[in-house]
Amino acid sequence: MRRRAFLGVLGSGVVGMWGRLPAPRCAGDQFVERWSWAMGQPVHLMAFARSQAEGLDACAAALAELRRVEARLTLFDDASDLCELNRRAGRKAMRVDQDLGAVLALAQRFKGHTRGAFDVAVEPLMRAWGFHRRRAREPSPAEIAEAREAVGSAVIELDGDRARLPNAHTQLDFGGIGVGYGIARALAVLRARRIGRAFLESADPDRPRGVIAATRLCDSALATSANSVAVVRYGALVCGHVMNPATGWPAHALRQASVVSHDPVAADALSTAMLVSGRTPAGALQVYAVARGRDRATDSAGSAPGPRHGRARAPA
Repeated sequence: MRRRAFLGVLGSGVVGMWGRLPAPRCAGDQFVERWSWAMGQPVHLMAFARSQAEGLDACAAALAELRRVEARLTLFDDASDLCELNRRAGRKAMRVDQDLGAVLALAQRFKGHTRGAFDVAVEPLMRAWGFHRRRAREPSPAEIAEAREAVGSAVIELDGDRARLPNAHTQLDFGGIGVGYGIARALAVLRARRIGRAFLESADPDRPRGVIAATRLCDSALATSANSVAVVRYGALVCGHVMNPATGWPAHALRQASVVSHDPVAADALSTAMLVSGRTPAGALQVYAVARGRDRATDSAGSAPGPRHGRARAPA
């Protein structure tokens, strides 16, 4: 699921998608941090708790939840629920658990909100361009057209706890939403353990660092999508991994797109959609766009700005 840099922040006593928590104690709170590996990249979690033991235990539980979600939704483990659903494309329905059912429903919602700029059915395009298995040369126009047809004809049927992909050519890839869902679940674990202040970062430390913008976050998530990290090369042609479902080619409307939202899943999906379309997505609290041929980010506020506290930086 390696896709993007991701920041998730819990603030003090602010209403978020999981509801209000009692304000955390400040005097005597202990700072703890843990590192792990999940979603194909390093994960760094910082939190304040009443004791070191309580904080470390809560962080361990949150990171375990992140890895549990990854095991369910990854495309790189044949035993995952997602791989089983893909194998059943064109066949009978499959009983899905809460995680897979929730992500499928959210994926359909964000596809509609973004007019198809976000689409989890892009796996045929990912395969055609060599992201799942390396190929010697770039895909032909016929191969791209075939993959586009598979994406465009994809249908996801949800009926209670049962899901079905009626088209045999449909294949799903949760790279643009799975990390956000995992972050949301991890933060929910922290909230359940009465952790009121935490910062969860999922990013690659080996990438060159540079600040293009700064914002302040409270009970919010910031997701950054770019087509400059995970790439394939065919001679002089360098192709990024975020696909434009409409054209069948890697997205190129922007160099980089960052979205701030109270919902980590929304930040994840909307940053992908913004990179694809170049348009500010509805429902974002704040967006940062890096246009091609420009060195500075353009910052534009969404229609519903909320409180922003606790400094965070968007990596270049």
